[in-house]
Amino acid sequence: MKDSRSTNLENGRFHTRRVTKQIGIWTWKRFFKTSPQRFGFKQPTQKNQMLLLFTYLSGLIGAGLLTAIVFRQYSRMSRRAQGVEDIKIGHYGRRPHLFRYRGYVYPDYVINDLRSIHQFDSREDDVWVVSFPKSGTTWLQEIVYLVHNGVDTEKAASGNIEERFPFFEWIYPGIKTLNNMASPRLLKTHLPLSMLPNDVKKKKPKILYIARNPKDVVVSYYYFMTKYVIEDQLFSGTMEDYCQLFIDDLIFYGPWWKHVKEAWDRREEGNILVLFYEDMQQDLRKAVLDVATFLNKPLTETQVDLIVQHCSFASMKDNKAVNYDWLKDVGAAKHNENFMRKGQVGDWKNHLSQEVIEKLDEVVATKLTSYGVPIVDTLPSKPS
Repeated sequence: MKDSRSTNLENGRFHTRRVTKQIGIWTWKRFFKTSPQRFGFKQPTQKNQMLLLFTYLSGLIGAGLLTAIVFRQYSRMSRRAQGVEDIKIGHYGRRPHLFRYRGYVYPDYVINDLRSIHQFDSREDDVWVVSFPKSGTTWLQEIVYLVHNGVDTEKAASGNIEERFPFFEWIYPGIKTLNNMASPRLLKTHLPLSMLPNDVKKKKPKILYIARNPKDVVVSYYYFMTKYVIEDQLFSGTMEDYCQLFIDDLIFYGPWWKHVKEAWDRREEGNILVLFYEDMQQDLRKAVLDVATFLNKPLTETQVDLIVQHCSFASMKDNKAVNYDWLKDVGAAKHNENFMRKGQVGDWKNHLSQEVIEKLDEVVATKLTSYGVPIVDTLPSKPS
């Protein structure tokens, strides 16, 4: 049983809350009755009260917009403190979609995760596939996966390549998740070698780099950015516009030539293998054997034949585990377009103007040829 003192105390608290609530209601009503006069209204009509309410709501909205502007400016200052430069390209919309950092141009998902990228805990038994976008990355990934997993094509078909061989800097599954993956990890990235995690040089994991000639790269990249991705990520310019941005080093992960040269300069390091898309097109069997030797995974002749068959372009394009059709199911890609377009060497002849061809030839000649980088943009005709 409660004593009379506690009962009186509780009754007092209840009474105080009740009075406070009534005062609040009365004050709110009186505010709306008297405020119209403050704004010059003669009578506290319902219309005036609604107008006053909209006035205050407008003020709140304005305060929210001001907060957003301040936050945006703070984010920009924070990026500058890290050495990041905002780049505005009209064809990507009003907000900056590109950022320059350490001599390269990156999308926002890279810049937003710089610390995690730099501090990622690499392991000696990691295997990385590195490339500039649209250079045959998925092709090489599937070869590496099969070589690394005993040419188990059933296992390869059991999960899509994004799950089996995750994209390191992409928002899914995320770097935190990759930190907890069981070893050995297979990782894909479009970052240049100089942007790999800080301890990669010390741990020396296996790194396979694939390069492709710039003419086919820019054509494939343009169609990816204008046809495959969803509306809010589309590039709105023409092929000529995109080619000029490519030449000016103003597309995601550019400059292309610098990306390739970094890998070429380090090709003699024992843990790095540099491959070329055009060589793989000419002799896929040799490329498979080179990958197997590099990964210390001997293959039988039958296994090599199986990988060559499994990784032909026709097979890859129809393979639901590697053709990224699952992105269409989640609304991240258009249903009437394909991730794998043609996979040919020399298709650029059907798309590029003579002016663009000459400019791309000049990029190769001035940036790479003198260093011995074997860039090839056509293949000899196969005997009939």
